[in-house]
Amino acid sequence: MSAPRMTPRTEPTRRPRALGTIALAALLIIATGGADTIASTSSSCSTAPPRKTVAYERISGVPADATSLDVYAPARQCLASGGKAPIVMWVHGGGYAIGDKSNKVKDKIALFSARGWIFVSVNYRLTTPGAPMSARYPDHYRDVAAAVAWTRSHIASYGGDRSRIAVLGHSAGADIVSNVTTNPRWLKERKLKLTDVRCAGPLDTEGFDKVSADGSSGEKAQWVNALGNNPNYERETSATLLIRRGAGIPRTITVYRGTPRRQAIEKNFADVLRGAGVSTSLVDARTLTHEQVNARIGARGDTTMTPPLVSFLKKCFAS
Repeated sequence: MSAPRMTPRTEPTRRPRALGTIALAALLIIATGGADTIASTSSSCSTAPPRKTVAYERISGVPADATSLDVYAPARQCLASGGKAPIVMWVHGGGYAIGDKSNKVKDKIALFSARGWIFVSVNYRLTTPGAPMSARYPDHYRDVAAAVAWTRSHIASYGGDRSRIAVLGHSAGADIVSNVTTNPRWLKERKLKLTDVRCAGPLDTEGFDKVSADGSSGEKAQWVNALGNNPNYERETSATLLIRRGAGIPRTITVYRGTPRRQAIEKNFADVLRGAGVSTSLVDARTLTHEQVNARIGARGDTTMTPPLVSFLKKCFAS
């Protein structure tokens, strides 16, 4: 589970460190199974890009940081595709109640910026039972859909290609991403379609099928707190039950790990997607903990999460 969200701020408490050298960036690309190269060999391309925080939505009474995102865009000469770079959006976990867009993103920034891709990390309203502005269903989904809409509308000014957006998430973030990329409702409210997201990556959640989830699961209590105001939330927020052939669901990558029941839910999500004609990749993450599924992405020496994720994204962005 992610660390608690910090008090809203306009500047990060710790900026990402430089990646080191061009050689390190090149080694990272080779290690993750890619043949792409960064757009320039200048030393500036070996340094982590600066963070730009923007509000993708303003909601009365809600702190600006709650509906903000961070854009990490490499310098123009470092962007892939001659300045029309792919975008990787990240939705953090934390049981719908805690977490922040700055949590565990250092290695992800390094991984994607080394390829000349733009990384966007998203905050959304959190659930704090008893608080007047506590987020409830469907606030979380609407916020992430709004972040996608903002990115499509504004990312060109950072050198991004709005037609090549991947939306990834972990834990509660995975549950949110799976809803936003299988249920047309949330993007439709923003005048978008599921096909406006090129690639999806909901990583490690039993929320794909809340009806079948273990009743003793800690996630169950989180869903009740965040989504229980909808009496039918178990069915209406279970992505596996929302999948429809021809809906435009993007190419998807997911993982399986944990208890036999959890693995069955995660494998079935992939199977149902494939049955609906959606190109789907399934990563065997049984050697990892729930936290490691997130933390290993881009980590030096990782062979479980990083290579298949980069391979998936390369193919998805190229399709």
